[in-house]
Amino acid sequence: MRVGKWFLWVIIGLLMYVVPVSAEAMGQDELLKIVVNLPSRTLELYQDEKVVKEYPVAIGKPSTPTPTGNFTIIDKEVNPWWYPSDKDYVVPSGPENPLGYRWMGIAPLYGIHGTNAPWSIGLAVSNGCIRMREEDVEELFEQVDYDTPVKVEYERVKVRIDVKGQASIGLYPDVYGRQRITMADVKGALAEADLAGLIDDVFLQTLLREIPDRQIVFAQLHNIKINGERRPERIVAWQGKKYVPVMALADSLKAHIDWDENSRTLLRQNQTVSGVKRGNTIYVAAQDLPALFGGREVWNDSENCLELILPVAKLDGQIISGDIQQIGETLAVPALAVAKALGERVKWRPGAAKLVLHGHSATVRVAGGQPFIDINDVGKIFNLAAVWNDRTQTIEMTYPLYPIDYSMYLDPDEEFF
Repeated sequence: MRVGKWFLWVIIGLLMYVVPVSAEAMGQDELLKIVVNLPSRTLELYQDEKVVKEYPVAIGKPSTPTPTGNFTIIDKEVNPWWYPSDKDYVVPSGPENPLGYRWMGIAPLYGIHGTNAPWSIGLAVSNGCIRMREEDVEELFEQVDYDTPVKVEYERVKVRIDVKGQASIGLYPDVYGRQRITMADVKGALAEADLAGLIDDVFLQTLLREIPDRQIVFAQLHNIKINGERRPERIVAWQGKKYVPVMALADSLKAHIDWDENSRTLLRQNQTVSGVKRGNTIYVAAQDLPALFGGREVWNDSENCLELILPVAKLDGQIISGDIQQIGETLAVPALAVAKALGERVKWRPGAAKLVLHGHSATVRVAGGQPFIDINDVGKIFNLAAVWNDRTQTIEMTYPLYPIDYSMYLDPDEEFF
């Protein structure tokens, strides 16, 4: 008997230890969540902040509206019985039960459940609960658990990007007479999704006038990989062409591009191409990227991704610049960018053909007002090994090339410019 009690306490202790660790190991980002939007009469299931499924629902009628706010699933029942609050009878599970065959409570008297009136889905007809088609609620019931967050919101403008990269906008009726929407509201929703300027005002005015009550696809988004690394920027396809947010791309590559607002052109290393400005974002046609950056491009259909192999200079594996110059049969890197990455100060006068560091000098070529140094010379002045990798289109630099004591060159009173 004593052995049995000891064994029981060990099992309880292990359970108390394991359960919290498992919950913590999952992490908040891995938890599912539900978002119900009342004007669109939809329920969205999120995982890792991405919509994995959308379901049509019925919501409360204006006289008994579905409450908005943040909730959690506090109860789950299979084959629930219905207890009408103003009646003296109950309805057991079965075809006459308006709760259907699944119930997920989110607050006292309110829940997500099935229905024996599938015709009501998409309407505002319930007493405040959220109804789903029976096959949908049974599917959802198996995926979520107690304490799953449930957000009920009232948003008449929905801008969304689905798992296929389709960008869509929907304007929905004011089912409870709570929210007036304006052109500024619609544009604000597009800007928040980084999609501003992709729909002209005439079309937006049509949406505001007609309130289509559905999502309308207006652009296709594609992913970008640069030298094998997935980037946060996205290609936008509209009017039959793919466009890249070129300034964001240049920033990530530490490359310099000039934008001429008047001529709507982009200039980089004596190459000029046309650009397109939408909202505050400047795009370039994907077909013009090689003219600006060189390199190669490959379309990966399985990942909905344009893979770009672009010339960049890396120091110990980190990109320091995408501004690479061709000098004769060799390549050159921006000398000031290299010095900055090393934490060095160099002596160079604007326009001069010489650059000096710790008493050592090197010939530079000036382009765009900046000095460029041949990769064969970087070792002489920066103590770097530099090798061109044609497969990855990368100048790979490592430091140091050889051990050296620079203290003999340091002069605390030396002026740099």
